[in-house]
Amino acid sequence: MVTIGHDAHLKTSTMTILDSNGKKLMRRKIDNDPDKLLTFVRQFPGEKQLAIETCYNWPLFHELFKNEVNQFHLLHAKKLRSVIDSQAKHDGNDSDEIAYLIHSGRPLVHSHIANLDTRCFRRLLRIRVSFSLDITRIKNQVHAIINAYTFYSQRPQNFKDIFCKRGLKYIKSLTLPEQERFIVDKLLDKKNELERRRDEFDEYIEHIDFHSDDLKWLQTVPGMKYGKLLKYIILSEVDNVNRFRHSRALVAYAGLIPKEHSSGDKNHKGHLRTECNQFLRWALLQAVLPAMIKDKGLRQYYQNMKKRKNNSSSARIATARTLLEAIYCVLKERRPYRMAQAVNRG
Repeated sequence: MVTIGHDAHLKTSTMTILDSNGKKLMRRKIDNDPDKLLTFVRQFPGEKQLAIETCYNWPLFHELFKNEVNQFHLLHAKKLRSVIDSQAKHDGNDSDEIAYLIHSGRPLVHSHIANLDTRCFRRLLRIRVSFSLDITRIKNQVHAIINAYTFYSQRPQNFKDIFCKRGLKYIKSLTLPEQERFIVDKLLDKKNELERRRDEFDEYIEHIDFHSDDLKWLQTVPGMKYGKLLKYIILSEVDNVNRFRHSRALVAYAGLIPKEHSSGDKNHKGHLRTECNQFLRWALLQAVLPAMIKDKGLRQYYQNMKKRKNNSSSARIATARTLLEAIYCVLKERRPYRMAQAVNRG
């Protein structure tokens, strides 16, 4: 089998070709023109495998080559870097390194390749989530300015959220320095615009039907029956639950387990993992509150964890973790959710 190591950039690609014995036949730099790329790959007869590391434009090459090669390897870029850096390089060329590693059969971390429809839907949902994150960021900036000029005890107590109608009226009535007033007004205008765009996305997403079979089972999970955003994010980011060997692998993928630092008989747990699917984690954390409202056992679990850790954030993370384990069972075994089954597993 011919092995092709592909190092992709915006304008050009570098490809290294190895024969079935691992001997380098050539290395060629090619313009990223589909006809030129296909002509180059097709000149090698027989079975072919092509490997590329994750980058912003890997889907373009996947769609181009998926019917031209017998095996398409998508390698996790960061994990691949650590492997390459840990060994002596052949000549410093990335395409060579990729080709030799794939040909050697060395176990490498592959990234999951979702189909085109799922990738498009993911991007739609991720942009939608970015609106919520931007709105939260703007609210925090407005809070910072208000906190710099008013004491909390001096504020009216007739509203819980300072961004409700009464709260906004209060913000506009505050006496602030001219420049600070300008900043607050522009931030509020931007918040209103983002909320309008967010609502447009929600309306568009509401008319989409995605993974109807999996959706049937996921809707039995508390907090997932109404509103499509959270359950669609979970379905699109998980994509195929069978790619995870067990529920803990899915929990790690969502970044709901802390980093561990072990030394001798000491084991210290730190902050949550940063190398994870941030969108899946966001969706699970958002789903905790509606899930607790529907499931008394899950709510009790949250209360117990809050009392035990003396921290509501840690309790929320722990509840999101057990909820995801329950979702794993629901999707894996294709059966309805059982009340408080997450708590029993936790």
